[in-house]
Amino acid sequence: MLAAARVTLKLHRFEVGVAVVAAIAAAVLGLIIAVRIDALGVSQDCLDRVRASQDGFSAGEDCFSLVRAGSGILGESYLDGEGTVPLSIMGALPFLLGLLGGVPIVARELEARTASTAWSLNGSRVRWLARQVWPVGLVLGTAIVLAALAAMPVAEDFVAWGHGGESSLIGLHGPLAVVRAFGAFGIGLAVGALLGRTLSAFLVGVALTLAITFALGEGRATWLGSMEPQPIVTYSAETGEYNGIPGAVATSWGWLTPEGVLLLKEDARQLATQAGVPPADPDDVQDTPAAIWLQEHDYTEVSLGVTDEMALGWAPFDGLTFGVVGMVGFAGTIMLVNRRRPA
Repeated sequence: MLAAARVTLKLHRFEVGVAVVAAIAAAVLGLIIAVRIDALGVSQDCLDRVRASQDGFSAGEDCFSLVRAGSGILGESYLDGEGTVPLSIMGALPFLLGLLGGVPIVARELEARTASTAWSLNGSRVRWLARQVWPVGLVLGTAIVLAALAAMPVAEDFVAWGHGGESSLIGLHGPLAVVRAFGAFGIGLAVGALLGRTLSAFLVGVALTLAITFALGEGRATWLGSMEPQPIVTYSAETGEYNGIPGAVATSWGWLTPEGVLLLKEDARQLATQAGVPPADPDDVQDTPAAIWLQEHDYTEVSLGVTDEMALGWAPFDGLTFGVVGMVGFAGTIMLVNRRRPA
């Protein structure tokens, strides 16, 4: 069994090697970030003071300098990302690793026209597939686990430094990152078995993972929008202003009356209309005429949405989706391998 595993790993040494090196590099980078952040010795009180201040300087020069240094260490490439499909190291790694490992297992045999020989030497194609999958899966599974574990303390610092909430890091560290890699591995296996061409299958696999990630993002936005919005700001007696609750996810906005009563934007617009304020231009999403009138009458605009704890409720959906995708990919691969007639 070990001899067969070594042959399999040797056959796929390029893809496995690239994936392992990428995972190790990500793990090392995560450990370096965590160690450098810990070495700063920034207290939670300092972080809270910087977050509560408007410009950071009122927290003290030394404290502000340390927090700014920590923010620079965290950077914007390891966990953070921008765009419709946020791109970051830990955002891309599970999918890259899964596809690199899964695509060539069946596709390479079909592409090289050696599948018929390989299958004829085994009593069962399913057993052949299992022998090919387990060594690659074990090596890459270990690699992604190490990278996902190394990302966990960085994620904690990311939240503590006020870069975002835990809900913004779903799937970027810990068990859910491993589940995403499993889903991508299943996609790679199935697409490789279907197309029989490694490069084509890899490109299709990338497109599929991007599509699933985009669909999940849209689903999350819809799910958050379906939840009853609440003010995600707190009033600061020191500054006399409203500050956002750390990690909260904004989904809309509303207005507080001078008496402190919350009005949804629709109700606030109705008050402005009754006072003779003209409708806004179709392209004016912020409804500037109503906003000006409301501010002149001592109404305060506040963000509405859900807390970070509420938004974290999306995590099981993310894990379930990629878990099911991975299992469907494995099941589809078994079916294709059993039914396919190699050239």
